[in-house]
Parts: sequence; structure tokens; C-alpha cells
Amino acid sequence: MSDWATIAAGVNAAMQDAFGEPVVYQSVQGGFPVGDPLTITAIRHVRERGESGAAASAEEISINPADLPADPQPGDWVTAWGTQFVVGPVRQPDPNGMVQLSLIARQSPDDQP
Repeated sequence: MSDWATIAAGVNAAMQDAFGEPVVYQSVQGGFPVGDPLTITAIRHVRERGESGAAASAEEISINPADLPADPQPGDWVTAWGTQFVVGPVRQPDPNGMVQLSLIARQSPDDQP
């Protein structure tokens, strides 16, 4: 019989295979990228119909923290759907170990006065 960690890893892999989309994750410290960006698989949460479209200014995704070399942190960047986002709150892992990230569209330095 498999242990819980093995079962949870299988559930995560199945969810990512069925619903996952590639995103680019970049660790950030002090507003500057650290290390190389990584392409990982994220599960994009369903939005309300009025918010539907290619990308919104706010998104919610779930990721497997095991796909990253360090835990996701607020302030890190995620690039997906043609938009770069800043990671906001990072929620506790679900029972299978996936963490939910709140993303806010990042303003380009060129967009600021």
C-alpha cells in the first residue's frame, strides 16, 4: 500500500496534467530577480464570467512548491497569459501539498511617472 505522500504526489501530477498551464516563475529579492526563471506548471483558478478573458489584473493559481528550489514568496514574479504578475499572499498548502498564490498584474517601470 502506498503512503500518503506518494498518493498526494500522484494526485498533484494528475491535476497538473489535466488542468495545468506553463508559467514562468522568477524569485525576487528587494525588487530584483534572483537566479534563473523557471517554467513550471500552474493550475489557473476559474474566474467569474464578468472577469473572463485572456488575462485579468488579478489571478489565482495553485502550484506544487516542490517544482521550485525555494518556497514561493510574496513579491516573486509569475509570467503567464502575456502578463507579468507579482505574487501576493501565499496560502497554506492544501491536503495534497499544492499552494495557492494570489497574483496582481505588475506595472512596468516604463508605466510609472
